[in-house]
Amino acid sequence: MRERRLPLYLGTAAALLLVAGAMSQEPALKPVATVTQLMQAMVIPASNALFNLPRQVPEDDQGWSEARNSAVILSESGNLLMIGSRAQDSEVWMATSRALVEAGAAALKAAQAKDVEAITEVGNQIIAACESCHEKHWIR
Repeated sequence: MRERRLPLYLGTAAALLLVAGAMSQEPALKPVATVTQLMQAMVIPASNALFNLPRQVPEDDQGWSEARNSAVILSESGNLLMIGSRAQDSEVWMATSRALVEAGAAALKAAQAKDVEAITEVGNQIIAACESCHEKHWIR
């Protein structure tokens, strides 16, 4: 007796549908904080810590760990600004949020290297990202 088999293309199509269905079940993002709350809780303290670093150079691993944490917080804040209702437009908002991610990543690299001069230079990137956004989206 001859065994019945699905044609190869039908089996492949069924597998692709299963994979696509599994991929479409990504977790839903649920922003909780407002933009102002993110600024007050994360962006401002993290950027201030990095701006102050050249005047108060960390003396131990704990201090450098705090600098790295500030850089991570700053960078990830940029990502948080791009999700949900926080993303206010597709041009300036997204570009400056990405610039904040990049500045935070550069600060992280500098903090990992314990490079005070590089952190000082990254401060200019942070300022540029913030000022560019605030020119159009000053949130009061």
